[in-house]
Amino acid sequence: MSVYTPSFSAVFSGVIWKIIADSEQGLIFVETRDGEKRKAYFHGIDLQSKKTRWTDQSILDPWWSSLKVAQKGNLLLVTFNEPDMPEQRGFAVVDGTSGKLKWGKPDAQVMHTEADGVIISKADDENAYLKVDWNTGATLKEISLKELFSNFNKKKSGEESEVLYPFHFDEENSFFIKIQQYIEILTKHKAIRMIEYLEKGDKVLISYYIYEGEKDKIANYILVADETGTVLVHEKLRGELSGIGMDTFFVMKDELVVVKNNNELTAYVIK
Repeated sequence: MSVYTPSFSAVFSGVIWKIIADSEQGLIFVETRDGEKRKAYFHGIDLQSKKTRWTDQSILDPWWSSLKVAQKGNLLLVTFNEPDMPEQRGFAVVDGTSGKLKWGKPDAQVMHTEADGVIISKADDENAYLKVDWNTGATLKEISLKELFSNFNKKKSGEESEVLYPFHFDEENSFFIKIQQYIEILTKHKAIRMIEYLEKGDKVLISYYIYEGEKDKIANYILVADETGTVLVHEKLRGELSGIGMDTFFVMKDELVVVKNNNELTAYVIK
């Protein structure tokens, strides 16, 4: 039984495929997919106000569009060729708050993003690059190949991400057994294969798997406990699995974000 209750929950008609966050704006963006209709849909959620800003928008190519990055209130989506040709073939920038298309380029690739602009390849010369304005797409300056690679390797000094992802420990790792024992004490479950672990303040956040039911089917659980061992959240995220996943949760500011049953996004306030 969980002590904490969800601060936000949304159920989607399609399968949740990808989630990215704009921590500065308190926004998260969800990509869902409907395999039968072969359509990708995008949704914008404001975790600060606990509201869905916009939903069920199909942008660019109906099927081969995907979330790329979110920054300073802007959402960047890219379009790909078919799976055997995963190269980008265009992109668009969307207003993260309204979901409205700002601008796009069907014949250029995104190479890198920065706070003040997007670095793209020039359509007529794949060895030439431009930095363009996030809001308008106007060219700010040309970028040399040397400068492009220096941007890839540049570390943002003095900046800390407000989005935290867990560490992964498989059964070969010495920490796995220690965390496994901790989980068993609190839940009576014996964790298998891989554990995702994150500490936030005096809380520990753990995603783990157990064998459940017949034919060695696997179930995924999320566990949050404080330093006294009090269980705050203990929820089954998904059952009837044949394998395990990665990055089953993340924390943005004080919100724990998880996906249940492939189509429900749930957030808990974890301070």
